[in-house]
Amino acid sequence: MTYGFYLSICLILVVLQTTVMPNIPVLNSFFNLLTAFTIYLGLFRSTRESLPLIIVLGLVIDNLSGAPFLLYTTSFFCVFFGVRWLKGMLQAGTHFRLPILVTVGVLIENLIYIAAVVLTIPGQQSAAAIAFAVALQLCWAFVIGPFMVIGFKRLHQVWDNMVGTIFIKRADMTEREK
Repeated sequence: MTYGFYLSICLILVVLQTTVMPNIPVLNSFFNLLTAFTIYLGLFRSTRESLPLIIVLGLVIDNLSGAPFLLYTTSFFCVFFGVRWLKGMLQAGTHFRLPILVTVGVLIENLIYIAAVVLTIPGQQSAAAIAFAVALQLCWAFVIGPFMVIGFKRLHQVWDNMVGTIFIKRADMTEREK
């Protein structure tokens, strides 16, 4: 049932990112919500459990966006393994290091996007505009990102408790029928 949680969260995040956030001017410079979810997976879930989801999620977003193909898949993959590597280096069990990890994850994603834009469409945006957008996203990531990652962790715990309770009740009901 963990994958049910993952699919639900990813669907909600995609809808928020594509329909709600563009209509709120303050959130125009917000970082990719799926990056925060990828960071959560990198910090708190196993590679075996997370990697198939990251690949499928990246491919879906690659097909939905107008970006070069495999850009999101590559960025989610790099963020996931970058955060896992940093987690080992920083021992990220404490919440004090979480803002740094989220900010670095968003920075990795932005560097991949900038490299893809510069390589595919030279002269599209000025360096100052790109630097300002990245700085805003890093500020959002430092302030809001840790709360999102902890929120994903808590939601997953609630989901597991709800699903476990439902299955226990069904098992009890089937035992009574026998």
